[in-house]
Amino acid sequence: MVTIKYLDLLAEQRAVLGRVTEPGHHLISGPPGSGKSLLAIHHAAALEIVGRPVTLIAHSKLLGQHLNADGVRLGTSLPILTFHGWVHGWYRETTGSSLGARNGSFDWARLMSAALHDTERRGHVLVVDEAQDLPQEFFALCRVLGMDVIAFADEYQRITSNQSTLDEIEKALGGCPRLEISTNLRNPRPVAELARHFYPGLYQPPLPHRDGPVPVLLRCPEARRPFARWLARYAHDHRKLKIGVVVKRSREQGELLAEIERERPGLRPQIYIGAAEDMRYKNIDADRPGLRLVNRASVKGLEFDTVIVPDAHLDAGDPSIDLKMLYYVLVTRTRGELYLCYSGDQEPQMFSAIPQRTLIRKIVPD
Repeated sequence: MVTIKYLDLLAEQRAVLGRVTEPGHHLISGPPGSGKSLLAIHHAAALEIVGRPVTLIAHSKLLGQHLNADGVRLGTSLPILTFHGWVHGWYRETTGSSLGARNGSFDWARLMSAALHDTERRGHVLVVDEAQDLPQEFFALCRVLGMDVIAFADEYQRITSNQSTLDEIEKALGGCPRLEISTNLRNPRPVAELARHFYPGLYQPPLPHRDGPVPVLLRCPEARRPFARWLARYAHDHRKLKIGVVVKRSREQGELLAEIERERPGLRPQIYIGAAEDMRYKNIDADRPGLRLVNRASVKGLEFDTVIVPDAHLDAGDPSIDLKMLYYVLVTRTRGELYLCYSGDQEPQMFSAIPQRTLIRKIVPD
């Protein structure tokens, strides 16, 4: 992410920050690239600086690492937790016992019972980024605890099964003001035009004015090595860029990493695998340029100079609404170039209706 100081924010962004200082819950929506994560860290940092007890909830540990780096640059270091991490920590502090394993869904009745006996959270503030990916029961829990919730969300960027619409979040909080930001500051116009093909809503977000390269649909041979060679060459030729390689499965992350290092040993690509035991694979330097291999589940809220999706062939068949929302998230992570790559002779069905002027077809060079 690129840290932007308060005076560099757009007028509509500063207006949102002015409104969310009012007591109570607030729900802020906006399309990809409109600065929701940026405003979340700005508001949380401002609360921490004036002494308010505040915690920032991030969609993933990887997003939390990026937000933490932004917070440090803004002059603050505040608690940044995942949704699961916060719930487990709160329950242990409140009851003195553990909820057990962190996988799977929560027993919300059990959590609500504990919340009824906890009066220590009143006056605390939870700033929630990517709020649409959290279950509505979580927001009802926060309401019972008497905490103020500032939720930043886009219901068309949902990639998990425990997902909430804006209406569901508002209802769970017992009603709250809604604020909206609309300007896409991240994507060049050609990328936003491609994203419209995956947008599931009725009213398309306004297109940005900034021009840029037309996204590319890159066909690769069945063998992986030519693609790894192309990717390594691209990274070598663009050493100053932050290049996000978004892979569907963790196994392919490791295999691709090995092939890139074989092709170009000096590239020093970074890799994030949330389930890895080796700490080398669980931290990414947000400020260092170069390749970053991440999986789809960890990419929410992130942005890169270039985005490369190497395995679109794994999404063959008639595209569902969920798959379209996933690709809406994937393609809007880039500030510049976008490459959607697939293996085989048949391009995935979801791209077949997209014209060449919107998505250029190319073959990976040998």
